[in-house]
Amino acid sequence: MDVLRIVSIVAVVAGHSWGPRLLGGEYLEIWRMPLFFFLTGYFWTRGRSVGHEFQARWRTLAVPYLIWAVIMSVAAWAWTRDTPGEFWPLMANGWYGGSDQTPPWWAFWFISVLFFVTVLRRILERFPVGVAWGVAVLGLVLSMLPDSLLGRTPLGIGLALPCLFFVLAGELFKYSIQPRIRRNRALIGAVCVAVGLLAVALGVEPLNIKFSGFGDFLLTPVVGALTAAGFVLIFGTVVDRLVRGAARPVNALVRTGTVVVLFHGWLLQTLVDLGILADGAKFLLTVLISWAVGLALNATPLSPWLSGVPAPQWWVRWRGRHQARRDERPASS
Repeated sequence: MDVLRIVSIVAVVAGHSWGPRLLGGEYLEIWRMPLFFFLTGYFWTRGRSVGHEFQARWRTLAVPYLIWAVIMSVAAWAWTRDTPGEFWPLMANGWYGGSDQTPPWWAFWFISVLFFVTVLRRILERFPVGVAWGVAVLGLVLSMLPDSLLGRTPLGIGLALPCLFFVLAGELFKYSIQPRIRRNRALIGAVCVAVGLLAVALGVEPLNIKFSGFGDFLLTPVVGALTAAGFVLIFGTVVDRLVRGAARPVNALVRTGTVVVLFHGWLLQTLVDLGILADGAKFLLTVLISWAVGLALNATPLSPWLSGVPAPQWWVRWRGRHQARRDERPASS
């Protein structure tokens, strides 16, 4: 399942590297972003308090978002030194969030929406599940309003409503559907993915969640959730057996996900400014450099602030020994 998370992040970078030039991009869009939210529901732990959820998501999502936003503000200033009139509009869009974010804040919207949708799901957990589904369907209805209205709410908070659909779908699949699939999970998963891609080939409109594009009402989200479920079945069986011995490096790469999402927009634009225009080269360099930066940061005490993951063990042990020595000094004196 960690490998699936890596694939989903790579798919995001691929979409931004090629943009509308990506051949068959519609087959990527049908599952690329829904998969993130689907997996959030799939790994959902029921019964936690709203306060606990808020604190956990604040630490793992909001804090890195805010710190990287400051870093990107410096990048925006550097980019616009020769055209200072462009600085404040760029800053306004970057900090406002949502669909109007451009490089270097390109994919920030996803982190803020993920924060809001998880807190929303936790709040709605105290009500019958039908209430949560009703809110999600209402969000899909509102997503049909013109001019990407939900995407243009502050920090994209409005997108939490329709994105809740995928979180609930992942939760439903994990607790109610997957346990009933006792045999041939990989085969059934492949069929689900094939059906999802075939639906796109037959004309089902793909998703463009950042701009409040949820395609054909209910049909596109269902196809997206079905495709995501298919990938979960495949990666939870066949791929799991293939990579079981590589759990540690795979987990290390997964822990860099927030850094890759928040950093790669700046990196892509920087590569373009350096004259690297070939889409394949941009993609490969962005993936390699972003993950290298993430791994480097996660090996330092900055990891809780920039990656949203716990500090490395060497730092925890060093602090523990340092604190122990400080505690011993008064006693020895």
